[in-house]
Amino acid sequence: MKVIGTAGHIDHGKSALVRRLTGIDPDRLAEEKARGMTIDLGFAWLRLPSGREASIVDVPGHERFIKNMLAGAGGVDVALLVVAADEGVMPQTREHVDILELLGIDSAVVALTKSDLVDDDMLQLVDEEVRELLAGRTLAASPRIPVSAVSGAGIGRLLAALDSAVAAPTSRAELGQPYLPVDRVFVRRGFGPVVTGTLHAGPLTVGDDVELTPARLSARIRGLQTHGRTVEVAIPGSRVAVNLAGVAHDRISRGDVLAPPRRVTPTRRFDARIRVVDSAQQPLAHGTRATIHVGAAEAPSVVTVLGEPEIRPGVEAWVQIRAGRPLAVVRGQKFVLRLPSPARTVAGGTVVDVSPHHRRFDSAALERLRLLSSKDTTALVMALLVPGRLMRRDEIGSTLGADESLVDAALSRLVAQGEVAVVGDGYLSGRQWSRLVGSTATVLKQFHEENPLKSGIQSAELRRRVGWRGRNWQAALLRLQDESVVRSSGAFVSAAEYDPGDALQGDVAARVVEVLRAAGFSPPREAELRSELGVESRLLAALAESGQIVYLGNGLYLAREAYEALLKLTLDLIDRGGSVSVSELRDAAQTSRKYALAFLEHLDDERITRRQGDVRILGHRRPSCV
Repeated sequence: MKVIGTAGHIDHGKSALVRRLTGIDPDRLAEEKARGMTIDLGFAWLRLPSGREASIVDVPGHERFIKNMLAGAGGVDVALLVVAADEGVMPQTREHVDILELLGIDSAVVALTKSDLVDDDMLQLVDEEVRELLAGRTLAASPRIPVSAVSGAGIGRLLAALDSAVAAPTSRAELGQPYLPVDRVFVRRGFGPVVTGTLHAGPLTVGDDVELTPARLSARIRGLQTHGRTVEVAIPGSRVAVNLAGVAHDRISRGDVLAPPRRVTPTRRFDARIRVVDSAQQPLAHGTRATIHVGAAEAPSVVTVLGEPEIRPGVEAWVQIRAGRPLAVVRGQKFVLRLPSPARTVAGGTVVDVSPHHRRFDSAALERLRLLSSKDTTALVMALLVPGRLMRRDEIGSTLGADESLVDAALSRLVAQGEVAVVGDGYLSGRQWSRLVGSTATVLKQFHEENPLKSGIQSAELRRRVGWRGRNWQAALLRLQDESVVRSSGAFVSAAEYDPGDALQGDVAARVVEVLRAAGFSPPREAELRSELGVESRLLAALAESGQIVYLGNGLYLAREAYEALLKLTLDLIDRGGSVSVSELRDAAQTSRKYALAFLEHLDDERITRRQGDVRILGHRRPSCV
């Protein structure tokens, strides 16, 4: 289904023509009827000669209500450009034509209204004026048809031309996640809130859970109507009224977007490709403040020109839009920029990246934007992953606004080709994964050279050194281990081939272990080991890390065998008496109070025991080895 949108100067007969074509009065406000002037959007529909149905959006022509015109123009497929034969091309005619072109509307029919009020010479003069206005534009070939809404002259020809325009193929994406920019909100008694808009990209079904963004309000579709008829499924391209449940109407506003939950991410900035209108009085400078109109929303914004100082009239360029409030935008959506004072349309373009992360002058970012302009899903997925960001499948689908099946197919193809790596629940470009593998190997090589006695680097420190940001680090480690890049043991990571065993089995190391084993429950302190055996602190730490000895704290080490024996003895004493004191452990182990106290304090730190007055009872963690 297609949407026909009117355009043209005030009082050129747009609403009267819609009434003649459809039998529906698009002016629904009392003020509009009293003043004889369209103020806000009006809606109607008609059945064309071929039997096709089309929706009609009637827009105001006064320059003061251009924001209302823009709220309805975003969903238009075919423009019905209205020019009064008794006045000809006027200022809003020109601005509306600029807007149609900026929004990518490349199909139009021109109605030369009030043709019954002028003679043939005047009609020919206005026809030539319109032809000159459209020359060189995408709408240059639009048929121009004299009509009269009063007498009905030319209405048959107009309907036939509209029928042909509606029958032409559309550039609108019919596959993807549905989204509906809300251009009207009202309450129907007994039913609750109703929102209307033009549906894009995918269908909506009664019973669907939906979300209104940017506020992220959850709701459920209670009912759907198209052209006054109740339907179970609304198709993309149609004007739709959606009756919602689970949300208060006073929390919904024009400019919100209705979509499946978490499919449209609100943002204050996005990258885009824009074109400055030919009629602009000066180049669009970096930092220009403008009002953005996107979907049915408007907001103050600042334009950051990427890669160059300004954009000349008639030229396209990359920009980043920074909005004054969160907006619900999707990739591929058209928008218009207007200068606030004096108010005039200056540029328009297409949303390309809804979550940019780069500096203004960044050639890699500009290349990525060129890739994101592609219509090929595989190329789009690669463009998203190029910067090295780990993204979940739902994030990729949401950012691209693409159909889930197309995203899944592209990811499967890229993973099979090695272009994309799977890391936990995320995806990373194959190139970025290769860089991670290389930097991990480099960091570990350097660490082992500097710390030959340590079995590995702490996992958190390795993460910091390789520059891994975000989530899924443990999943990345598991993949690195599967690819035989690392070996992971608890909180420590080493190169897969590294073995500190030679250093730990050296003469000094063997002597330390021998001395501690012989000392049993009364070992020498670290200072004694260092002075008598010439051992370094880092060797003791490495032996403890390898598990051959156990560090109790305060410069005390036990041989592993002695530690396990003393631990078993302690737990046996607690099992028999319910608790153990320092003196009881000292006597049972035939050691000094100093060693018994140090051992129990170590067990407290490990949460194996818990101090209760002068005794210890079982803590929260009982070792499985005893």
